[in-house]
Amino acid sequence: MATLYVQEQGANVRKRDEQVLITKDGKTLETIPLNKIDQVVLMGRGVQMSTALLVELIGRGIPVMLTNQRGSKHYATLTAGPSRFGALRLAQIQRVTDPAWSLELARAIVRAKLANQRALLATAGWPAAPAATAQIDAAAAGLAGAPDIEAVRGYEGAGAAAYFGAWRVALQRDWGFQGRAFYPPPDPVNAMLSFGYTLLLHDVLAAVQFTGLDPYLGTFHVIEAGRPSLALDLMEEFRPLVVDRLVLALLRAGQLSRAQFERPPQRPDAVHLDAAGRAVLVDRYEAVMQAPTRLPSGEQTPMRRAVLLQAQAVARVVRGEQAQYLGYTPA
Repeated sequence: MATLYVQEQGANVRKRDEQVLITKDGKTLETIPLNKIDQVVLMGRGVQMSTALLVELIGRGIPVMLTNQRGSKHYATLTAGPSRFGALRLAQIQRVTDPAWSLELARAIVRAKLANQRALLATAGWPAAPAATAQIDAAAAGLAGAPDIEAVRGYEGAGAAAYFGAWRVALQRDWGFQGRAFYPPPDPVNAMLSFGYTLLLHDVLAAVQFTGLDPYLGTFHVIEAGRPSLALDLMEEFRPLVVDRLVLALLRAGQLSRAQFERPPQRPDAVHLDAAGRAVLVDRYEAVMQAPTRLPSGEQTPMRRAVLLQAQAVARVVRGEQAQYLGYTPA
């Protein structure tokens, strides 16, 4: 196990010898060796963790992430702190305030995202895919000459509109998908995408923090209080590779039914996965993140490590050890 997700409300998570013990009402739900865990996600205010375990995890460099019960909102990530990365973070501040440097990083990230969206559509077998692919190609061509980050955002938006337009044609009849929407998700497909992207953000945040970069100093996403802009930047190229492919696979295999989605009484316009549905998606997500993917060098490595390698590549560019950032597109 790489990531331990705890979503059972009323659960208590504590340390016993070299193991993580999860209990509820005096009954043991799960026991996991500490050396099998890379990060922990506590979902909901009803999940409790002992101080002894928290200190042990932080001491081992294992981040602990706090989200709401549905996993749709990230509250905080607890780590040992960034103090030993002062020089890197100072360089990062200088880089992100350089318009030319920021433009190049944002352009590289979006270039990879568009390529990965195109690759997914090429295997989808949808009648609307060829037209959407042509529009993505046009966005990619325009991106090469984008004069500023606002223009980069425009080309990314054009690509996303074409991409999810093909999704809409394929999925609106059976699943009510009318396009990407997330505040709140109005249909089952958007509910799965939003939850999956939150899981992916946990992994990208962990990779960025492990590398020593400041996750709140990005380029493509606007820097705002509480927004992990760099983590959101790096997540872009992995959205089609991880979450989008996963959601389509679940739909095609019929592994999630409409019965596993619910509308909260306090928000009837929102659709969310129920606990059983979240468990299914988490299980499949972990399988994807641990499955091998091919690097440009030809090496096979777990997808989760590919995320870390991309964060490390940004750090090298920040330090001046690498001329430019190359977004990840599987070889």
